[in-house]
Amino acid sequence: MSNERIKTVVEDLVQVLQDFMHKHEISHDEYRVATDVIIDSIKAGEESLFFDVFFEAEATDISNKARKGSPEAIEGPFYCVGAPLLSLPYVMPQRINERGDVLYFRGRISDTDGKPLPAVELDLWHADADGLYSNIHPDIPDWNLRGRFQTDADGYYEVKTILPPPYEIPKNGPTGKVLSALGRHFFRPAHLHVKIRHPKYSEMTSQLYFEGGEYLDNDVANAVRDGLIARLVYRNSSADLVTRELSLPFYELCYDFKLTPL
Repeated sequence: MSNERIKTVVEDLVQVLQDFMHKHEISHDEYRVATDVIIDSIKAGEESLFFDVFFEAEATDISNKARKGSPEAIEGPFYCVGAPLLSLPYVMPQRINERGDVLYFRGRISDTDGKPLPAVELDLWHADADGLYSNIHPDIPDWNLRGRFQTDADGYYEVKTILPPPYEIPKNGPTGKVLSALGRHFFRPAHLHVKIRHPKYSEMTSQLYFEGGEYLDNDVANAVRDGLIARLVYRNSSADLVTRELSLPFYELCYDFKLTPL
């Protein structure tokens, strides 16, 4: 028995693409080039990268129209299930002398009425100082800069990590060839990824960007939205350093999330 939703969407997609082919008089050779790009992206290990770059942000925008809580963002192709569960005080897994400025990521999680939510899990991952991800790029220890932690009894969370930079997505594979043909760059602005979970609330995926950062206006994935940009605060006073027991300046990023009940 057919699934009516799938039937409606797939048949409409086929018709739209057929109309597009007629409009632009797509030849058989051009058709093969297009299908080869998709097949080659999978063979090259890029998996969802091509679709994430061109389409994921649009799908997220559509889903956000009905959301009552904080806006969601794209997941991207580099999420891995099973990040280690951290212990207090929360510090992201990292190599000895991990390069990059210290960053404290903190905030509060509540429901849509402002009620604080304890024991909410945050599953955080981000790039290292070279713009590379563990479990994806070679020569990086598994689960580096990937970890799970929870809010406290009052809904607050804080984790210590490093400040990630902007980075280039893979540019030598099929996705990169398409972007080159379009005359586009390959950079994403600096960001943090996080998934948020609680058994009584809808799981959400977010991606937070830093106010004033590079590529916010021309992200290769077109995923930056106003509600996802947070203020990055530079801390270098003696009092700040003593409080954090640090010898060098550091950064703080504060962001509050609101979750939608199931």
